[in-house]
Amino acid sequence: MDEIDRKIVAMLQKDGRKSLTEIGQKLGLSHVAVRKRLAGMCEKGHVRVSAGLSGERLGLQLAIVNAEVETPERLAEFVRVFSMCPRSIFVTRTTGAYNLMTIMIAEDTETLRAILEACCVRAWKGVRRSEVTVAEAPRYPEHLPIRIVAEREASTAPCGINCGKCSRYTEGRCLACPATKYYRGPL
Repeated sequence: MDEIDRKIVAMLQKDGRKSLTEIGQKLGLSHVAVRKRLAGMCEKGHVRVSAGLSGERLGLQLAIVNAEVETPERLAEFVRVFSMCPRSIFVTRTTGAYNLMTIMIAEDTETLRAILEACCVRAWKGVRRSEVTVAEAPRYPEHLPIRIVAEREASTAPCGINCGKCSRYTEGRCLACPATKYYRGPL
């Protein structure tokens, strides 16, 4: 990315709805030139334009989950599963005491408790130990990459759990996975 690309990205980070014409006028470029530059950055995978949701305004809670996973194969599986989970907003391999970290969201305390005790990495085979830090919605970044599943037809969540058969769900203590037909939350 050169200086002009960085300026385009900075403007879009401030206001993702800013028109290419407005950006071009500020930079002395045509909207076509801005579109080509933005398309090039997207094609290279340097930039992705998307909508983020305000965790604070939605009243979301966060859980930062660190885990030590026994084998590289199980670690790869956990990364794959959490990468598909609509409650995960961040997944990475780490070094040090733990080799996996994910940041997850929940709409309320009971749902957070359910995902940490039942659906989360802490309950899965192949985890030596884990640590969870619960936090309020972040002040920065204000908008998070929360995946919205528009069509909920699945019975089974990406982690393999059938929320409809879970006692926490049937007792009203969990909103279910947003990727399933059982979900009864706001996302």
